[in-house]
Amino acid sequence: MAAAAKFRDNVVAFTALPNSVRLVLLLVFLNSFRSFGLRFVQQLYLTNEFGLDDLEAASVLGTSASLHVAFGLIGAVLTDAVGVRRVALTALSISVVGRGLLAFGRSRTAIYAAFYLFSPAGEALLATGLYRVALKKLTTPKTRAFAFAVEYATFNLSGALADVCIDAFRRRGDALLFGEVYTPTRQFLLLTFFVVCASWLLVALHLRDESVVEADDGSPVASTPPPTTWSLRAWREWQKRE
Repeated sequence: MAAAAKFRDNVVAFTALPNSVRLVLLLVFLNSFRSFGLRFVQQLYLTNEFGLDDLEAASVLGTSASLHVAFGLIGAVLTDAVGVRRVALTALSISVVGRGLLAFGRSRTAIYAAFYLFSPAGEALLATGLYRVALKKLTTPKTRAFAFAVEYATFNLSGALADVCIDAFRRRGDALLFGEVYTPTRQFLLLTFFVVCASWLLVALHLRDESVVEADDGSPVASTPPPTTWSLRAWREWQKRE
């Protein structure tokens, strides 16, 4: 009975979250799926699809991982400077190109461009806690712990589903798509390409740089987005003229 009551309370708490929080949680789900999905298959993808030996594949992935760290640091600074929405749109735009090269590319040049440039420049920015920053801004101290708990569960659930999905694709065998033969691994990466595209659309259409504060009665109130650098500079100039 206690477990059922706790579950019911959690469901009520989740439904009480603002729509903007549920949007961020959906983006977390999609982001985790494309991230874990690539990690699970990238080693075998390089060796089986492009003929790299284990040492060459390890060199590509090791270099890419180092670049991810560097771009991740840049992403943390950019998020504070320009906001979650702009960083997410920029990162996802680059990621669409990078994941497209992985899914459709047939040459080593395409793969090197994806792992050395587009993946670090785009996907690393999405791995810097970008959506976690958005969650913090969209919750109050009373709801933040619950929202972060749901975010963590969503992140891991999506990763687990990516693993299950890969196994399902491996049972399908090769398929002829767009006039080309797609192996099960390439079919899965094609799915993650569409996942990245869906994330881009959600961010472009719905994600906003909003912050939620508590009113005097404890209810959440959405504040206006913080001014951009240009608008802040213009406001200061106007103040001087006054």
